[in-house]
Amino acid sequence: MDIYVPDYYENFRCIGGTCHDSCCIGWEIDIDKASLEKYMKFPGALGDELRANITRSEDGSDCFALGENDRCPFLNENNLCRLIIAGGEEMLCEICSLHPRFREWFGDRCEMGIGLCCEEAARIIIGYDKPFGLHKIGSEEGGEALSPAEKRLLEIRAELFKAINEAESYAGMTEALLRISAQAESELTGNSPARITFPRDSAYAEKAVSLITSLEPINAGWEHLCQKLSPINIIPENKALAGYKDLLSYYIFRYFMRSASDGEIFLKTALGVFSAEAVSLIMSISGQSLADSACLWSKETEYSLENLELIYDFLYELYYT
Repeated sequence: MDIYVPDYYENFRCIGGTCHDSCCIGWEIDIDKASLEKYMKFPGALGDELRANITRSEDGSDCFALGENDRCPFLNENNLCRLIIAGGEEMLCEICSLHPRFREWFGDRCEMGIGLCCEEAARIIIGYDKPFGLHKIGSEEGGEALSPAEKRLLEIRAELFKAINEAESYAGMTEALLRISAQAESELTGNSPARITFPRDSAYAEKAVSLITSLEPINAGWEHLCQKLSPINIIPENKALAGYKDLLSYYIFRYFMRSASDGEIFLKTALGVFSAEAVSLIMSISGQSLADSACLWSKETEYSLENLELIYDFLYELYYT
């Protein structure tokens, strides 16, 4: 199995205590089996503290019991991890050592990236000044050969990246992405959406605002932000290309190949286009940068299966009915 990463992947370094929104606050921190076994045997006062702070989540998985203000019990007053300070990064459980990195597997190919939910990762992704590209960083055992459909999807994804890189306008870029994806879905599954153009009418604006405000609040301040939303915020505009090529490349990279398992090729691209619109909307009403707005949207959607499903349902109704 060959492992590929975006060209900016190695640029990421956790900024620790200088992060404005620590990933060690407000999130349930699951503990993998190997780490749990290590923690249960760890000696001394730190071992006792580890065991005292392990609990069970609602779904039955082992996790750390969050403290006051939903802080990880091992996060110190400077927002630094006491486990790392005490014993290095090998003390971390799997989710902590990987976050905000993610992995996707298909056939004998593994792709790794960094997620927009991290403010530093978002700045790297949105601020990358070269066309999106991947490079191989290694190989490991396992994985079956890519299926013909997976190989074809990789070719189509390359077409999408090319369309992004060559775009001269935001509208032209999104239109090309939706068109290519609709043709791909028809070719590989026989299905196709009823429409492939992004709507700009008042009926769409009302539905989009209703959807966004119905999402489960994940972050502090999300509900306050939603109170500022109204259909009149969603207006036709010619967005500057700066940053949006990076943003759409991220969504195509992270989600498009998942269609190999469910056949929903067009919806994966539509998710990226809608997310770019949502990020632009957040930026316009919050005054935040594109990267910080993308980070906020990512936290609300990419780590909540319920919110992501609501968006997919909205997009299906929008494009297929």
